[in-house]
Amino acid sequence: MKRSGFLVFLFLLIQSCGVDSDVLEYANDEINITLIFPENDSECTEGVIVSETQSELVFKWEDNNDNGPYTVHLTNLLSSQTEFILSDATEVAITLDRGVAYSWYVTGKVNSSSEIWTFYNEGPGLESTIPYPATAISPVSGATISQTSTTVNLIWASEDPDNDIISYDLFFGEVKDPELYGTDLTETRFNDIPVEAGKVYYWKVVTKDSVGNESTSEVFNFSVG
Repeated sequence: MKRSGFLVFLFLLIQSCGVDSDVLEYANDEINITLIFPENDSECTEGVIVSETQSELVFKWEDNNDNGPYTVHLTNLLSSQTEFILSDATEVAITLDRGVAYSWYVTGKVNSSSEIWTFYNEGPGLESTIPYPATAISPVSGATISQTSTTVNLIWASEDPDNDIISYDLFFGEVKDPELYGTDLTETRFNDIPVEAGKVYYWKVVTKDSVGNESTSEVFNFSVG
């Protein structure tokens, strides 16, 4: 498996754009399961070929607190379908579609969870791959910004193995399924969106490439004050 430059890209983006100074705090889920394989933001070629369209891959993770049994939450980013695979051990073999990007994370008992990772399961003869789903840079999901804020700048990051991202659609609002707010954006930020103290806002980003592939991020949220 080969690593991409996503982490370097993300660091440089944070340095150049900056994170809004009014972000005060954010709440993360308890992360106590460590994902190992397939690696985050990578192009996976290690699967055992099952057919022209499928391959089998052994997913691996680490848990020092013995929180099994575990559930692997695996999402096909092309179809947006999620399946749940149970495992008593810290690894499990899963049959995947070839030439498709996936996201995955693992949960165990006692509210234990891992981070969410994405990877591309390499397939035969594909000319284009789907972009990786966008990640929230500012405000990070779960953040609380200053109650004196009247606007917010939304900043995100996204990458495509083919480097052919052309635009983004931004969805934003006060409901968990936010409405379209901006379309065919060419920058990875949207400035000066009006907000009000005491409210919770939700947002997501659709990333589009030059051949029509699209990926949809998770729904991020933040509160004001």
